[in-house]
Amino acid sequence: MPDTSRLSRRAALAVATGGLLAASACADDGAPRPRPASDGDPDEAVVDDAVARITAVAALTGRVPALTRMHAAHLAALEAEAPAVTSASRKRVRRAERDLQDFLVEAAMRAESGPLARLLAAMSASVRQHLTTLPGETA
Repeated sequence: MPDTSRLSRRAALAVATGGLLAASACADDGAPRPRPASDGDPDEAVVDDAVARITAVAALTGRVPALTRMHAAHLAALEAEAPAVTSASRKRVRRAERDLQDFLVEAAMRAESGPLARLLAAMSASVRQHLTTLPGETA
């Protein structure tokens, strides 16, 4: 009989991600957050790539305010400014969000810092959750 007392790796990741998402949903008290990567940090390139990718996708989300807010929060966590937004088709937004979600998974795996990896994984989960509520394209 298999040992059911151990938490599977997938379940542990889901619990950790859920906790991070719940914490990120709390009201901002205005306290500065530490930057996940600093100068000379081996994760600096990961953070720079994440900021660039999130910024590019956020700029397309003008028709979906929930996505605009989500990306602004993610960029704030990385100490970056949210871009001005334009309106793209829902199909284009959906494709960009899926690509971003995949990128964030890969970035989380590349990160050497545990807190940065968890942050990027939580961002990926948030994008995935928002994708499930995104309305489909109408003909």
